[in-house]
Amino acid sequence: MPADIATSVRRNKTSATAAADAAGTLARRTRALGKRERLGAIARSLAILEHVAKSPAPVGVLDIIDALELPKATAYRLVDWFVSQGYLAREPSRKRLLVGSRLTSLAFGALAASMGNSEPHIVLQRLVNKVNETCNIGTLVNGEVMYLDRIEAKHWPLRLQFSSGSRVPLHCSAIGKLFLAFSPAPRRRRLLQHLDLRRYTEQTIVDLASLEAELRQIRKQQVSYDREEFLDGVVCIAVPVLGRNGELLAGVAIQAPQARMGIEGGRAHLPVLRGTADELAEIFQAMD
Repeated sequence: MPADIATSVRRNKTSATAAADAAGTLARRTRALGKRERLGAIARSLAILEHVAKSPAPVGVLDIIDALELPKATAYRLVDWFVSQGYLAREPSRKRLLVGSRLTSLAFGALAASMGNSEPHIVLQRLVNKVNETCNIGTLVNGEVMYLDRIEAKHWPLRLQFSSGSRVPLHCSAIGKLFLAFSPAPRRRRLLQHLDLRRYTEQTIVDLASLEAELRQIRKQQVSYDREEFLDGVVCIAVPVLGRNGELLAGVAIQAPQARMGIEGGRAHLPVLRGTADELAEIFQAMD
């Protein structure tokens, strides 16, 4: 092959290799850029959900834009998608954002799944062993008490159809009244305004003034009672599990037949119940 032709071939091969290398580099950079953009969208989405979930009151989209420094179009697009999928919800009147049912279910599912062999479960089991009664941990979810964990005593004469994930009303359950009593005044007013004071037993408090008097007593004594208000023949005593700033994270309760424990019997368990609440508070604060 003549020298000039061979040189030309080598040059063409070098150019082709350089072009291929450049194309490969461009492709890798494009993929990396796309990945960063996807990660950016995921981070923004999670930031929005976290912001709404941690807010003590409903928030507007403009609040989210300011707090997270998001582009307006991006924020509105993500919020609309979350609302359409049930992860967020809007207030009926003011259109501010609340945690949606699907996000609540997701969060509770993750928490409940972690409770089975977790430290809180072990602490609750230890309480059951000490008092020899059914015990549970509950929190506030969408205006109801939801059990995060529940361990039944072996000697219950009948099995109540409650388990982790079960919900009970606020106004006639010991943990529910804890959340009403410990909520900041504006939130408590909103909760009471929308409560259905349904009568479940002859002992259920269905008068708002009487309920508010009960809540004042609960705040003062740091303990709440269900005096057969939700189920005939069943009583409950609950104390708060508090966060670092004194906010109510959950309630821990002992539940038993009135014929065996009674309210006075429940009061006798207060020291060990409060000790359990302190243990749970340390665990939950460490999770934060």
